[in-house]
Amino acid sequence: MNQMAAAESIQAGLNPAFLLLGCIVLFSYTTQAITGFGSTVIALALSAHIYSIPQLLPVLVGLNLPLCLYFVIQHRKSIESTLVFKEILPWMSAGVGVGLILLASIPVPALKPMLGILIVIFAVREGIRLMRRTGSMPAMSNAQFRFWTFASGITHGIYASGGPLLVYAVSRKNLGASVFRSTMMTIWLFFNFFLIGFYAYEGRWSSQLVEAIFLLLPLIPIGIYLGEFLHHRISVRTFWFVVQSVLLVSGVSFLV
Repeated sequence: MNQMAAAESIQAGLNPAFLLLGCIVLFSYTTQAITGFGSTVIALALSAHIYSIPQLLPVLVGLNLPLCLYFVIQHRKSIESTLVFKEILPWMSAGVGVGLILLASIPVPALKPMLGILIVIFAVREGIRLMRRTGSMPAMSNAQFRFWTFASGITHGIYASGGPLLVYAVSRKNLGASVFRSTMMTIWLFFNFFLIGFYAYEGRWSSQLVEAIFLLLPLIPIGIYLGEFLHHRISVRTFWFVVQSVLLVSGVSFLV
C-alpha cells in the first residue's frame, strides 16, 4: 500500500490498524534498546503502510523520548561525552537544518530510494567485513567522520531517522557495545526534543496523536526490559552482526 492509500489519521483504540502499530512499536523499540538505534526508521518503514508519514513521525518521536531518557539516565557513565558534544552534535545539527529545508522544498519520496540504496550498500559491505575479520573496524579520517555525521543529520531532519548513516560513522570508533548504545541514545534524545518542538511549530500535534502516544507508552518499558535482557546476553561480534542486520533491513524497507 502506498502512502496515498494509507490512513490520514491515527485512530487510537482496539482496531486492527492500531493494534498492528503497537506490535511494530514493540518490535522496533526493543531493537533500539538492544543496539542503540533503529526504532524510528524501522517503525516508520513498516507502519507507513497503515498510516501517513506526517501523522506517524510525531508519535514515533514522542515515544522515542522516554526510551532514550531511560538509557541516558540509567547508563550515563557509559556515554562518550567528548564524542557527543565535540564531534557529533555540531555537524549533525547543521545537517538537520539542511534536512528540514529539503523537507520543505524537495519531494520526500524521491529521496527515499536513494537513502535505501546507500544504507544497503553500507550494511552489506560491513557485514562482509565482519565475516572476514574478527578484529576492530578500520578507523575513518576526521573529514570522513564529519561528512557522514553531517549526512546523518540531513536524513534525521527529513525522516527523523538518521541512525543508519550515523551508525556507519560511529561504528568506526570501535566503542564497546554498551558505550555505543548509550552514546547513540544521547544523540537521539537531543534531536528528538528538537523535533518535538519543530512539529509543534508546524502545528502537527493533535489530541489524536497525544492519545496514541499515551496508549502506546506502556510498550516502551516492555521494550526496554527485553532490550536490556538481550543486550547483555550476546557477544560483541554478534552485537555488530545485529547492528549491520538492522541497517540492511532498514535500507531494504526504504526501497520496498
